[in-house]
Amino acid sequence: MKIFAQKLLVGRTFLANQTVTVEDGQITAIGGGGPADFSVWALTPGLVDLHCHGGQGFDPELNERPLPEFLTILLCHGVTDVLLTLGAEPLPTMRRALAVVQTAMQQQAAGKLPGAHILGVHLEGPFLSPERPGAMPPALLPPTLAAYQTLVQGYESVIRQVTLAPELPGALELGAALAARGIRVQAGHTDADYETAQRAFSAGFTGLCHTFNACRPLRHRDPGVVAAALLDPNVTTECICDLVHLHPAALQLVYHMKGPEAMIAVSDSVATHGLPDGRYTVAGQDYIVQNGVSRCANGTLDGGGVYLDGAVRNLQSIGIPAQDACLMASTTPAALLGLPRTIHPGHPAVLVGWSEGWQVERVWRDS
Repeated sequence: MKIFAQKLLVGRTFLANQTVTVEDGQITAIGGGGPADFSVWALTPGLVDLHCHGGQGFDPELNERPLPEFLTILLCHGVTDVLLTLGAEPLPTMRRALAVVQTAMQQQAAGKLPGAHILGVHLEGPFLSPERPGAMPPALLPPTLAAYQTLVQGYESVIRQVTLAPELPGALELGAALAARGIRVQAGHTDADYETAQRAFSAGFTGLCHTFNACRPLRHRDPGVVAAALLDPNVTTECICDLVHLHPAALQLVYHMKGPEAMIAVSDSVATHGLPDGRYTVAGQDYIVQNGVSRCANGTLDGGGVYLDGAVRNLQSIGIPAQDACLMASTTPAALLGLPRTIHPGHPAVLVGWSEGWQVERVWRDS
């Protein structure tokens, strides 16, 4: 198979008028011109969402709508790979959700579940600060290794990322233990001050969950976890790019501080994302979707308002170069989980074809 692209993203550069050759799901060659089976305006690596609770009525903690439908919709938005994210819910609810994800991953491994590829689970809860719960209920388990093992027993292999409030007793020790097991650990839903955040980033924490949201604000005499993350070159910063959770200037600040190699676009989409505007009751809680943005009944923002293709468009709309916007939604998050998501011979052909208005036109996801 040959794919011709007027703009081909290779590294941090768009090459003009290139043809990508794919054989058995692998990129085998890149060259200029020539006949092709498909033609697109732009070709980029597949989008990778490390923070996605659900959408279109689906959430693994609710399982109210079919998972195959949701994964198919994600793929149509260019999201080829996803970490399904769990919030803070009672232990039985979270364990049921872990079972849903584990079963789905087994089905995908057997070639029986199409759509976006599930990479595993991001545990955003339950180890959160009661001072910064956001739209979640207060933390229900202490951040200890014993509590973690009680939560994930039998599902250890699906856990890829965990968010912790590092100021909670035991959180630094738990974070270090998880990092030693190869699990990515990030600070989030946290009231940590600057010094505590620095200790966390020295103890194995490598990221900040949805930067600026549900964490101690950045103040000139109390810089907090945000400043610690922005100033540490080894820390990556998640950003919800719906232009509601973050003002464009806040996104530009993170971009100028971190660059596309350490700023990550995430959706943080939730069950009500993608549903028509209106009022919804989910697991006994009331939500309002207005102009595509979901809020709790009390007005608290509930989840992101765009999937990652929308994030790519939004980042460009505020002046961030297209190649960097694409990297922050694909290659950069993929690298954090060790995935080769660059367009290079020998790498998997996990690709998104875009139309001239940066709308997803076609997705290739064979491996």
